[in-house]
Amino acid sequence: MALGIQRVLTRRVLIYYLTTFLVLAVGEVIGYFMSLRGIQVLSKSELEELESIAQHPSYMVIFTHNLSLNLIMNIPFIGPIMYVILIGFTGIALGYIVVSSIGVSVLYLVLAYVSSAILPHGLLELFSYSLSVYNSIDVSVNVIKRRSLNTTLIYWVLRLLLSVLILFIAAYVEYLELTTLGAVIHA
Repeated sequence: MALGIQRVLTRRVLIYYLTTFLVLAVGEVIGYFMSLRGIQVLSKSELEELESIAQHPSYMVIFTHNLSLNLIMNIPFIGPIMYVILIGFTGIALGYIVVSSIGVSVLYLVLAYVSSAILPHGLLELFSYSLSVYNSIDVSVNVIKRRSLNTTLIYWVLRLLLSVLILFIAAYVEYLELTTLGAVIHA
């Protein structure tokens, strides 16, 4: 058990964590410039759905959405590819939302990034995704190197459960942030 915890606390998780911030930022800038050129990233119904979630948040809705992304990132071999695609598209969507809902300004772009990545929910959520991609890569390497599948599976499940727990906490924190912000705006 102690070995399992030790295997989670590596430099690779930190590298993936930092990479997550970078991929999100690059995606956001791409989405911003695509929107400025008139390329529609999200449909009007998708944009309205996101606005509805922000105005009437539910931590379970937030959690289930993020959980589906997290589970995909945990899949051996394809998890890292999906991680880049999903985090990148999240950034692209965020950049699009900035232009279509808030306005054209680099300041708005920075504020959107800070609100999605640097606020407590974002730090937790992105860490959960980083742990998931680590989990996927570790299992993939262990399968390729023909290491014990029993041990590999046990570590995979433990890290998956840890990432889901962190993601649940992140969803609840995001819910609190959104309801607090909503209360301040409507006060």
